[in-house]
Amino acid sequence: MNRKKHPNKKRTPRKKTRKKRKKNHRYKELSQEIGITCLIVVVLGVLCSQFVFALPQTIGYGMRESLNDGDRVYVNRLGKLRRFSLVYFKQPDGNGTSIRRIIGLPQETVRYSNDELYINDRLIVERFLQRALAQAKLDNEMITEDFDSADILKTNTGMIPKDKYLVLGDNRKYATDSRYYGVVDKQMIIGTVELRWWPFYQVRSY
Repeated sequence: MNRKKHPNKKRTPRKKTRKKRKKNHRYKELSQEIGITCLIVVVLGVLCSQFVFALPQTIGYGMRESLNDGDRVYVNRLGKLRRFSLVYFKQPDGNGTSIRRIIGLPQETVRYSNDELYINDRLIVERFLQRALAQAKLDNEMITEDFDSADILKTNTGMIPKDKYLVLGDNRKYATDSRYYGVVDKQMIIGTVELRWWPFYQVRSY
């Protein structure tokens, strides 16, 4: 004789079990999507840092008129190399990397006389040094000792070769630059400094 099931006997609802499984499945899919997204972001970040930009720290006081020791900058690896551009590069002497300012371009001659810059014997004003030059004049001093690109290149003409750049630090008296290690090859230049982003209260574009 078949026993009748008690009408009040509790049974595990199948609908709730299915909902729970679907919910867990959604969480799993969401976790996978977040993981893949994070991986893509990391890969893109690595690729961009290799081919598009760099975020180095300024070391030393060679650029003190424009940058301070410890400043963080944004470097555009695809930036155009122009006169007075700030560039981040590997030093020709092998002593690490530096940030300096392009003064002389390929196929040019550079000469300093009485704190004045001459490119191909034409006077060029360095507006970024106006304050330092004014102070030096008051103190009866010079910020850039007289020199000629011929002295650096050890040639008669002093013309900068193709794909080479003459760079100087803004803190002329104390900067180590092309006057000491020569001109910089284009292949050694990592990129142009576009922005100081740290400290935040001193954010500045170049």
